[in-house]
Amino acid sequence: MEHSSDMSAMARTNILLRRKIIIVVTTGGFTHAGPVLELGRVLAERGHEIEFATLNGQERWVETQDYEFVSRVHLLGSGPPPDQVDAHYRRMQTWDVRKGIEAPLISKAMWDSAWPQTYRSLKEIMDSPVTRPDMIIADFFMEAALDMHVEYNLPITMVAPNWPPLQLPCPYIPGEPGFQLPGTMTSENSSLWLRIKNETMVWRNLPAVVRFFIVTQKMRRENGVFYSLRKPKKPDYLLFVNSFVGLEIPRDLPPTCAPVGPLLSPTWPTLGPKYVEFFQRHNSVLYIALGTHIILPHQDFITIVLGVISMMQDQLIDGVIWSIPESGRKDIDENTKVSLQLGNKATVLTIADLLANLNEDWYFPHFAPQRAILDHENTRLYFTHGGGSSANEAVFHGKPMICMGIFFDQTANATRLVAAGVAESLDKMNFSSDELCSKAKKILESGEDGSYTRNVLRLQRIAHVASRRKYFAADLIEEHIYDNELRFDNKGKELLPMHLQTADSRMSAFKANNLDVWSVLLVGSAATVGLAWIAGKAIWEIISPFTSMNYGKL
Repeated sequence: MEHSSDMSAMARTNILLRRKIIIVVTTGGFTHAGPVLELGRVLAERGHEIEFATLNGQERWVETQDYEFVSRVHLLGSGPPPDQVDAHYRRMQTWDVRKGIEAPLISKAMWDSAWPQTYRSLKEIMDSPVTRPDMIIADFFMEAALDMHVEYNLPITMVAPNWPPLQLPCPYIPGEPGFQLPGTMTSENSSLWLRIKNETMVWRNLPAVVRFFIVTQKMRRENGVFYSLRKPKKPDYLLFVNSFVGLEIPRDLPPTCAPVGPLLSPTWPTLGPKYVEFFQRHNSVLYIALGTHIILPHQDFITIVLGVISMMQDQLIDGVIWSIPESGRKDIDENTKVSLQLGNKATVLTIADLLANLNEDWYFPHFAPQRAILDHENTRLYFTHGGGSSANEAVFHGKPMICMGIFFDQTANATRLVAAGVAESLDKMNFSSDELCSKAKKILESGEDGSYTRNVLRLQRIAHVASRRKYFAADLIEEHIYDNELRFDNKGKELLPMHLQTADSRMSAFKANNLDVWSVLLVGSAATVGLAWIAGKAIWEIISPFTSMNYGKL
């Protein structure tokens, strides 16, 4: 009994030992890093050691923000050069998923060009007993983390804004995840024609898909990696989505996958003096932010400006805060003139004057404290590209939206936000200033008891509850670590299957779907029917002469 007590104490002590968890983020900006670091915050509170690995230059994310729990930073090398990144965002700005998926595959190949150095850097971390982690939590762009999982039996967690492309398809959600056409929700509300177009999307672009995989496999072979990273329907690693049911479409999921968002920091930067003063002068503010990396075409910029002027003339809003980074202003012709009100007097200003904040009702920062703006009661409407973080923040802070998705999860989020009754959408390929104004009017004039107000409050309450699922996510991460570290022996042989993985993942499709059972039953039934027919025929041949004789006598 004493020995048993000692063993129990030892087990409890081992459970409480600190684990080393490395959070890995490559490209995609801070919107990819923030949710993953938020999981790190929860795990650090539980006593785990959190380190951060990223591309050169991105270490500033943890140095300048509230992530003091990060104990060490690993640099994985340089990302794609600026000219290629610029070309990517311009390509995606003009991409229309309805015309094919070649453009995003070209961009994906560009991001993947950083794979060789991230792969080698992570291997160096894994090969050293000093730096080797017990778990990697990675942004979904970091495919080298999957290689570490395969080569070292390392438990990993991948975090994505929506379900990753070509993974976890559902029969009642048309098409492949990541490549659905605009307006697609479920088969329940989709026309037969839209479902057909969704289901054939990848096949109609098969040459581009094949070219992408040829380039990817060649790059991997050149670096001594000869296996392929499959995209299993039920992954043997944790796959989290930074979203929640209500925004994300409900679907059947394996135990290794879960929506755990919105993954948001409990604190956020406050409003500076300029914003405080702006809100003191304006009671109905439109906030516009179309993404950190979007290079806004000049004509689109002017269309939005004219739409906002119409909104002001209709007294829907009395001020606008429009966050546009320096990179997003590249294509704007600042010499263009617009006519607008300055106090009670009409005036003509150039776009340069407007961007220089010479009109008291317009404020154009290069970067804005977004959550503080969304949290302010005077912010009435949010015009957004619908990125994962922006959608989560808007819903969490209870703001209705105009959504103009640019690519991938943004277009999908626009569809879902409209379906949830909290937004109106614009098509980036074809929208007008009148449409922008009329849709804003539809939302802002719905009143306190209108459907938008009710739906915004409904979804906000759901989001606040769902935001606590980051603790559930941390539970799953700990479960996965504890399971993985004791189900392999010292030689790396697997002693037990992964505890979160369903049995069908380790079976052939033939057996998992009971096709063998039905085959045996079918063959058995056919054999029974056949034998019965043969026996019946034989019996008939025996008795038929007597039957004929009897009929003859009659």
